[in-house]
Amino acid sequence: MKATLIFSIATAVLGTSALLNAADTSAASKRIDDLLAKGLAKHKLTPNAPVDEATFLRRTYLTVIGRIPTQEEAKQFLDSKDSAKRTKLIDSLLNSEGYVHHAFDYWADVLRAQSQGVGDSTTSQNYLNYLRQSLRENKPWDKLARELVTGSGACFENGAIGYYMRDRGMPLDNLSNTTRIFLGTRMECAQCHDHPFDKWTQKQFYEMAAFTHNMTASSYRSPGVEETQKMIRQDKSLDKDTQDLMRQAVTEVTRPLRDTMVVQNKATMRLPHDYKYTDAKPKDVVPASVMFGKPITLTKESDPIQSFSQWMASPENPRFTTVITNRLWKRVFGAALIEPLDELMDSSVPSNPEVQAFIDRQMVAMKYDMKAFLKMLLNTQTFARASTKEVAMGEPYYFQGPVFHRMSAEQAWDSLVTLVNPEPDSINWTARERDKRDLDNRRQLAGLLDQTEASLLFEASKQVAAAMKEQNKEFDTLRKELDEARAKNDKEKSKEIQRRLGESQRILRKTVSECFYAAASKSSNEAVKSKLKEIAAGGAMEMAMMNLMEGARVDAKDMPMSGEMSQRIDQDATVLGIKDPKSRKSYASYVKGLHTTWSRAAELPSPAPRGHFLREFGQSDRDVIENASDEASVPQALTLMNGTLGSNITSAWSVLSINLRKAATPDQKIDTLFLSLYSRYPTAKERDTLHQRLESYAINKSIWEDLTLAALSTQQFIFVK
Repeated sequence: MKATLIFSIATAVLGTSALLNAADTSAASKRIDDLLAKGLAKHKLTPNAPVDEATFLRRTYLTVIGRIPTQEEAKQFLDSKDSAKRTKLIDSLLNSEGYVHHAFDYWADVLRAQSQGVGDSTTSQNYLNYLRQSLRENKPWDKLARELVTGSGACFENGAIGYYMRDRGMPLDNLSNTTRIFLGTRMECAQCHDHPFDKWTQKQFYEMAAFTHNMTASSYRSPGVEETQKMIRQDKSLDKDTQDLMRQAVTEVTRPLRDTMVVQNKATMRLPHDYKYTDAKPKDVVPASVMFGKPITLTKESDPIQSFSQWMASPENPRFTTVITNRLWKRVFGAALIEPLDELMDSSVPSNPEVQAFIDRQMVAMKYDMKAFLKMLLNTQTFARASTKEVAMGEPYYFQGPVFHRMSAEQAWDSLVTLVNPEPDSINWTARERDKRDLDNRRQLAGLLDQTEASLLFEASKQVAAAMKEQNKEFDTLRKELDEARAKNDKEKSKEIQRRLGESQRILRKTVSECFYAAASKSSNEAVKSKLKEIAAGGAMEMAMMNLMEGARVDAKDMPMSGEMSQRIDQDATVLGIKDPKSRKSYASYVKGLHTTWSRAAELPSPAPRGHFLREFGQSDRDVIENASDEASVPQALTLMNGTLGSNITSAWSVLSINLRKAATPDQKIDTLFLSLYSRYPTAKERDTLHQRLESYAINKSIWEDLTLAALSTQQFIFVK
């Protein structure tokens, strides 16, 4: 996608309401520069020199959308004579899908959002999609914060419940994370005892927790299913084994809906049993109360969590505004005005108090519009100055320019994607389509269970229980045979028995599907019958319920191909010398499949699996807040030297290789290499050096592959100047 097209494409995809507020922030940008200059003069420091166009281009791309520009994007900007091209570039990037990807990486790290391993996968994925969409539509930060903290209901109706599902069963930990993320206040120590370094007491912690501890993550609660469970308990004609099997049957049909709901219960908050301070007794009831800012008065009609969210995300709560302005400031300049930004104390002092006060006022005036705030920072002269390479740890930084730093794992990966994928900012269609289908299936399953009469669900569970009694006998026999085969180290027999066990599990799921489908089909509710026909989709009716219970299967080859993609494939096929239809089909399949492996980090499993480039280069495991690392390591070097990464980037079908093929002369190839990797043209000295190298490699056909891998290993590529 070319730079000049980004804005128009964003308009078409997102709609004008989602675009950056056109309000002029130039006066505010200038005011920031003036206040920083005043601070520098006070400390007898001078601002760094302005950067050239190439440095500004690369820095802006990496800061705003998290990747280097493509060759076409770099060439277009550098060759442009438009005096306003820097401002236009900032606007276009802020309104691009690339901005969504990069912002998602950051907030997923802060919020510890994971696609796997935390709660039901459907809930996790819809939480991630909720975050993406919130960033795409530029949802104000205060609104987003309130939605996360008050999120309740089912995941397929409200993706924000993933915030509580992330800490399911750990309400006190969730409160600690909430105060750190949104208020920049570290309270986790006060969970067990009075804070040793701050003024917060353990009792104050529990008073704060009284607002949020009732937000409980659970499985989906269907009135029909709950009534069925009640009928099972109360039916005296059933023996205990049958009751247990009937409960198991209900569990099987509702298994896809586990960890899909957050509800607000009414339990009281109590101090722990080992509370040791004199201001209260162990297990005392604790009334909800805030630790700082404007007090909250609760009445019998008050909703504690709504009251808490309004207090937390209010402009009258100074820490809420200060922590978000510092987070965004640090994303642009590499360091916050207050470090660490999420450990604010009464004694915390920004390196430039006047700037801090000004940007806090601006954030409130902008109504927490994060894009408008970023636009204000990105258009400062400070952002366009040379970076400072040495910033002493623990010492205040006065912002002579941005801080020189290494790319994050996501920035490095996404920049490599730019060299391979012709549409680097495209979504992972396969993953998003699978998420959509899974979510719709879970929604429909919940709807059927809600609308089917409890008496019918009761009969279905009874039928499944009868089948399970017989099946359990087979299970027991097979498990016994498996133990004997393993004891004899009979691998073939063990494998066969495991296959039969797996088949038995499939038969059980089929039985559950058939019995509960039969129950739903007997419903007097016409909506249920209509829905059953819809979900069968022309297939076997008795498998309709199973279709809802199992994960959706999506093949990348089914992705619809746009006319633009088809045209590009034809053009690339010509460059590559592909003439026969079979080879062209193979190349088309390769291009269509790129989104499953060579997608932006935000479109891959979150976090990436161990061993993936992202994890090797420091991507957060998302177990704790902002747990990423930008330190170099030996495994990183081995990944570049011995892995398949280099061969993918330099393969004949990568974007970089195709662009090198298009270049007719050695000089054009050199330009292509530098524009693609460094976002600039080579200097005269660099060009001469490479010409000499080309002469010495005259008979080596892999010269450009070798040069590419060498360039990727340089500081010029991996650091943000």
